[in-house]
Amino acid sequence: MKLITYPIVAVLILLTGCTSIPDDLGRSEVNILLSKRGIPVNESTTVTKQELLDSLTSKPLTSESAVRIALVNNPHMHATYAELGIAAADVYEAGRMRNPVFHFSSLDTNESGERNLTTFGLIASFTDLITLSSRKRYAAGEFSAMKQSVGAEVLAMAAEVESAFYHFVAAKQVAALRAQIAKSGAISLELAQRYYDAGNLSSREYAMEHASASELQLVSLEAEADAYEKRTELATLLGLSVVDDWDSPAQLPVPLKNEDDIDELLELAKDCRLDLAAANTRAELLANKLGVTNWTRFLGDLNVGIEHERESDGAELTGPALEWEISIFTQNRDQYLRVNAELKKAIAEVQYLTVAIENDVHLAHTATQNSKARLNEYRKKLIPARIESVERAQEEENFMLIGTFELLETKREEYDTYQGYLEVVRDYWLARTELANAIGTTLPSNVHIGDEQLDVKEYIAPKDSIMDHSGHNTQPEVDHSSHEMQPETDHSGHDMQQSNEHSEMQHQDNEMDHSSHDMQPETNHSEHDTHSSH
Repeated sequence: MKLITYPIVAVLILLTGCTSIPDDLGRSEVNILLSKRGIPVNESTTVTKQELLDSLTSKPLTSESAVRIALVNNPHMHATYAELGIAAADVYEAGRMRNPVFHFSSLDTNESGERNLTTFGLIASFTDLITLSSRKRYAAGEFSAMKQSVGAEVLAMAAEVESAFYHFVAAKQVAALRAQIAKSGAISLELAQRYYDAGNLSSREYAMEHASASELQLVSLEAEADAYEKRTELATLLGLSVVDDWDSPAQLPVPLKNEDDIDELLELAKDCRLDLAAANTRAELLANKLGVTNWTRFLGDLNVGIEHERESDGAELTGPALEWEISIFTQNRDQYLRVNAELKKAIAEVQYLTVAIENDVHLAHTATQNSKARLNEYRKKLIPARIESVERAQEEENFMLIGTFELLETKREEYDTYQGYLEVVRDYWLARTELANAIGTTLPSNVHIGDEQLDVKEYIAPKDSIMDHSGHNTQPEVDHSSHEMQPETDHSGHDMQQSNEHSEMQHQDNEMDHSSHDMQPETNHSEHDTHSSH
């Protein structure tokens, strides 16, 4: 009877150690953490992965759709989620006792007619049993910390994808602008060719125009290569091929008028940063583990079980068995020191992250404010000044005070200003992306992001009118009346004709309404006539 009872008790002990593991290894819980922080998690089970990708790539990407694609298609993201399986294995192991050990021996006697001496027994760790609940709590806490860490990695990946998205869109805009500038250089060279053929341009000046046009073409090619490089970087993060049929919008979104309050962002960071939450969880777990280790280190490894022996004369002996590691020499102090060091390291990590997160929020917020300040400098001062300089250069060219090539060079400087403006807009969105990553969630001001986009075509769209030089041509050999320079060179969305109403050129006290993303002053130059009498 005793022989039967002990194994039953051992089985019951094993059953008390069972711990349930989520079927999806905690992925759904990670998705909940991400959804609360504004990450678009794909939760539909009726749509296949390929169907989702086809749907998202069939139209121009947004920062949100790009993140959704990366979540389901980026191999690194899959590897990150696989870490949940490792943590789940630890939870499974900690929620169970070690398997009992069965031992058997049969000793042959040298006495004739006597039976062999047979011994067998079953033994299990009693130490595992009394520490089972604490080990389960620790493993469950580690699993929670792992889910928080995985969520933090996903958020970091989402920020990387969003940054790559803005880099690509900005690079496309710059490439489009540079292509237009290269066209203006080609027009300038064509005009120089006419002057040179008519004998009104020196060989040196002609060579300089050749060099200038070539330099502009090289810059355009570099911008085109940069746009392709940024497309490749984004494609890699999305898990797509760079040659696949997908694309982004041609324009960046219009910057917001108002930004988030720094104090509100700092409070959000304390509550939303998953890496900080994971560090706090691990520190608390190690503090509990240190207490358990401190009192169990004197216990040693204690195993209990049952032993049965059949003597050679046929007598049978059955009884309990005990194995106990007596902590005389080491008292398992190494375990205590190790856990204590891990706890100190975890506390230091929490302290480091607390300071680093606060500094990251301040840095990203300052970068956002700096970008806004530069945007205002472009819109209110530099761009109006460039527009004014082109208009005045147009007037001087009309009165033959400067040459056409000087006018075109002034126009190219205006183009460079527009490129600088586009790059600052890009920096603005990159700073906001970094700020969202610093607080661990989407920015509250994201609700004010509209559908308006900074369309560079509005600034480089050609006008219907052309610059007719036939009325003031100092070189009679060259007919300029059919040379349409204005459509290819006017990228500002305003005519370069002479203003007859100069009072309207004050640009409304240099204030430019960016909410409608019109970088030009409100003055209407469409009726200005380049053929003012002179």
